[in-house]
Amino acid sequence: MSNTGQILRSILPEQVRSTIRNQIDNLEFRVFQWRSKGHPTLKEPIFLIGCPRSGTTIGVRLFATHPWVANWSELGHIWDPTNYYDPDAEHYWNADMVTEQAARRLHARFEYYRHKSGKPRFINKHPRNSVRIDYMREIFPDAFFIHLIRDGRAVVNSIITQTPRKPTRQGIPFANFCKPPNWRQFLRDDPVEQAALQWREIVGYVLGKRSELGDRYHEFKYEDMCSTPREVFASAFEFAGLPVSDAFLSGIPERLENRNFKYEEKFSQAQLDTINTIQKDLLQELGYKV
Repeated sequence: MSNTGQILRSILPEQVRSTIRNQIDNLEFRVFQWRSKGHPTLKEPIFLIGCPRSGTTIGVRLFATHPWVANWSELGHIWDPTNYYDPDAEHYWNADMVTEQAARRLHARFEYYRHKSGKPRFINKHPRNSVRIDYMREIFPDAFFIHLIRDGRAVVNSIITQTPRKPTRQGIPFANFCKPPNWRQFLRDDPVEQAALQWREIVGYVLGKRSELGDRYHEFKYEDMCSTPREVFASAFEFAGLPVSDAFLSGIPERLENRNFKYEEKFSQAQLDTINTIQKDLLQELGYKV
């Protein structure tokens, strides 16, 4: 048998199984919508936000070790089924952009996943949502927002390190990571300078929403998540109205590796000066040494 035949025999069954699973899931979703009279409603969702490359992926995974939480994260194609891959698309959305169709779609999809998981609470992390807080509050007025913050210099290093590794990120504004509001004015030929501005503008935008969100807003730092993760997530669970116990924290490591040191090894002094000049005020406001 040719190599092509062997490859087809090994791949096709999984493709068929995947297609069948998707068809069954779509059918179950339609039945769920019908039983919900077409208007499923997700109650008290939890959204983990943060500038790209801030540790939000590990953050949401650790949060979802709580047995009450259903984690369905990223989902760019559900949040934005029309323009997700458009390099010129705006990632900043305000409340006026909410449509009844979008609100129903998001409630239905997320509530179906939560219902199917058999867990009482739902969490999603998607860095683009960091600049969509007003949009999300219009759809989910009872939502909880958890903001994960990381030293901006480490974020810059991670962004420019990750960008060349994926062809889909090259040649696209801000490497198709979350773009800040008014992103065109922050485009730069120097990727280090641009990423430094990206962090400053995204984190600054979220921090500007703290007072509006009030007791629906909680934040913690990547650095604290690495050094004392159980304490950090115990506080985050409590904020979201989830029970806290030693059993519920047992799935969280006692310590994580902090990879911030890499930026000090990679950047030249001139590059560090560029980043610090851009980020200094916000870094100091957040308690980072400059």
